[in-house]
Order: sequence, then structure tokens, then C-alpha cells
Amino acid sequence: MRVSQYMSRSVLTIAPQTEFHRAFDLMHSRRIHHLPVVEGDRLVGIIAERDLLLAAANFGSAEVPVDEIMRNAPVCVADGAQLRQAARLLVDNHIGCLPVLSKRKVLVGIITETDIFKITAGMLHARPAARTAAKKAASQAKRKTTRKPAKRGVPKGK
Repeated sequence: MRVSQYMSRSVLTIAPQTEFHRAFDLMHSRRIHHLPVVEGDRLVGIIAERDLLLAAANFGSAEVPVDEIMRNAPVCVADGAQLRQAARLLVDNHIGCLPVLSKRKVLVGIITETDIFKITAGMLHARPAARTAAKKAASQAKRKTTRKPAKRGVPKGK
């Protein structure tokens, strides 16, 4: 089972200059707990809900950009990695999510500890795009193995 089959593909991101109260409002309205911070198409950090709660306690109503609060160089996982590897990264690093990067190091998704728990409990199935790709690959493999060999020999009537 690969990370790309279970990750969330539509990832809400924020810019480093986003004010932390705005980031908290986004999390609250979307019911999420982590936001990747991107600059252009490059992942530069990640911010968790608990980071924003600590910031609120420390900064109050001051306008502070998330780049002063975020975790730089977040632990990431490749989209082709096995789920077991993702789970190990979450446990070893005591973190709640992993940004998922393509081979070109572009953010393509996110996988959370909740996703891993749901997979383990059998409550989360492969995402539709991943299922479609898997079915297509299986269908192509099946066609290759079930092709009838061309008839050879003497033409009819001779």
C-alpha cells in the first residue's frame, strides 16, 4: 500500500506571510489541524493547530506571520513510499502529519496520523484517483496476459 493511494490530494496551503490568526481561522473553518506553508511551489514549512494556540497565548492579538511560528524543514514523505514508512516517520518524529512530495519535490498531498489510524481500522479506502489508476494498471496487465497468439501455418484451401 502506497502513500499516494491514501493521501489527501487537495491540500490547503498558506504563504509564509499569512497572519497566524488567519491561519487559525482557516484550520477551524475547514476542520483541519495542519497547514503546509508554501512559497511559490516550494514547501518551506508546516504549522500545526497547537503551534497556533501557543502563538495566541504568547502574542495575543498581535499580527505575527506564520513564518515566525512554523516549523522549518518539515519531515516529508515521497508519494511512492509505503504506508509503513509513513507511519514510522510519524511515530519516530512525534508528529501528526506528513506533507507528501513528488519526485520533483512538489507538494502533491498530505497524510495524517488519523488517515493511518483509519486505514488500520479498515475505515479509509484508497482514494478514487488511486483506485482508478490501480484498476487501469490491472486491466492492462490482464490484457497482456490474455491475448490470443496469432495463427500460423498453411492458409486455408491449400
